[in-house]
Amino acid sequence: MTWPIVETDGRAIVLDFSCGARLFGHQIAELSVHELSALIDRSMQEAGTGFAFGRWGEPRELYKSPDFANDTSERRTIHMGIDLFCAAGTLVRAPLDGVVEFVANNDREMDYGPMLIVGHEGFHTLYGHLSLDTLDRVAVGQVVEAGESIASVGAPPANGNWPPHLHFQQINDLKGLGVDFPGVALKSEVEIWLSLSPCPARFFPEVDSAALEYKTCA
Repeated sequence: MTWPIVETDGRAIVLDFSCGARLFGHQIAELSVHELSALIDRSMQEAGTGFAFGRWGEPRELYKSPDFANDTSERRTIHMGIDLFCAAGTLVRAPLDGVVEFVANNDREMDYGPMLIVGHEGFHTLYGHLSLDTLDRVAVGQVVEAGESIASVGAPPANGNWPPHLHFQQINDLKGLGVDFPGVALKSEVEIWLSLSPCPARFFPEVDSAALEYKTCA
């Protein structure tokens, strides 16, 4: 049985963060974390929900930190997880039985912040932008059961300085990268990285899976 990772209210919306996207007339890429948080909250309030999803495979202009640049002029822009925006402190549960493989605080600007990776039979799940107390809640080698609370959603700036949300990613092969496995890929390498991190929409059955996948990211 697969447990809900986050208990939503069943009315969650899907937001557009793709290149050139706007919220209430404001270009997303130009907003501060507090401005973006306020507009995401407004979007949820107007829809009568406390939850909003961000899509897998979506090309975004949000990633301004130097860590998203490579040795050429190309920057990493393709989002490889699913985001779930909600209140800071929201509990995060293990969807399946597993073993905690990594716990870390990637505290660089726009990184994962507090994060963990859980190993399951045949794949891994990554949870990013968590609360600082998550680092004391679980430990490497800990066996977790489906439905068990393993973390909570963090707040800026400690969560990597993002609006409060969970970044959830399925990883079929960590390639030895551990906590440095990227959540955003280069467009020129998108087929490789999205094959390693396929769309995890199956973990969020309350939303139409097609709505959680950006179809034209290549």
